[in-house]
Amino acid sequence: MESKNSDKLTKGDIISFISLLIMGVAVFFGMNLKTLGDKVPSVIVALLLVVLMTVFVFLAAYAKAQDRNQEAWNKVQYAMLLLYVVSLVPCYFYASKFFDIYFSRDKITQLLKDDIGQLDDMFDDYARKCESRCSSYQTTLEAMLKDSQGRKTIAGFLDISPANVNSGSVNQAVESFASTLKGSEFEALDAQRKAVVANVETNILNWNILYLPQYAAELAEAKAGLAADLEDMYTKAENDIERNVPTFNAEEYASQSNLKEAFTGNKGFSVAGLLAVLVLGGLGLVKYLLGERRTVIGLKKGDESSITVDGGFSI
Repeated sequence: MESKNSDKLTKGDIISFISLLIMGVAVFFGMNLKTLGDKVPSVIVALLLVVLMTVFVFLAAYAKAQDRNQEAWNKVQYAMLLLYVVSLVPCYFYASKFFDIYFSRDKITQLLKDDIGQLDDMFDDYARKCESRCSSYQTTLEAMLKDSQGRKTIAGFLDISPANVNSGSVNQAVESFASTLKGSEFEALDAQRKAVVANVETNILNWNILYLPQYAAELAEAKAGLAADLEDMYTKAENDIERNVPTFNAEEYASQSNLKEAFTGNKGFSVAGLLAVLVLGGLGLVKYLLGERRTVIGLKKGDESSITVDGGFSI
């Protein structure tokens, strides 16, 4: 007797598997974006979802074709379909992130420019505050230079003899102070800023979707790190001569990364993500929808009319 179940792959098998595989790819990219480039868990979650959804669809199709123990197999069939629908929820969550980012190149580019602008503004603000401090510092020293008590104060501050206090020593003190604020350490931070900006800008504008979150995270970390270094350098340059030092708050520039938030934040309802999951999820069910059906009609419990209707007989 010929077996009802064929060992050959059908079109339904291929369509379902390819659709679920594409769904897995979308989930991987979406989770990779959400986790800022953490690829290992992204691969694990994507593979797990593909395997589980494949099992759900193929087992539901198998259960639908069974002639024996139909009541039990019906329970398996509906349970698999329910689990399949439930598994579409995480697929929607991550696939939405992928499609929303992928089709928002102009928005991501603008957010990149905004973050770079904040970084540039932070350095510009630091430079302005430093120039203001240096100018005020020089004015204060020059005013103190005009009387003997002021010269003694300057001498004690500079650790030199009062007789050596003059315009030259004041200028030297101002240059030393300016070097503390905007010397080699500042130049190193500025060079680091330019290198990070150039690297991130080049790679994001090239739009390699696999590495986008990595560079978004790099820019966010650079903003936070450079802000902390600038604020520390600005604070440690304080001295007893200065009065009314202007406040430099780097946190206001680095507290939020617009680009990073675009990847890690939740946008809300996504039309593109929903359509993608519905289409791919529907194609994933092709194996079940076009699969073999049972050929034996199951017996159902009835009453005496079941054997008397349509030509039946009664005693």
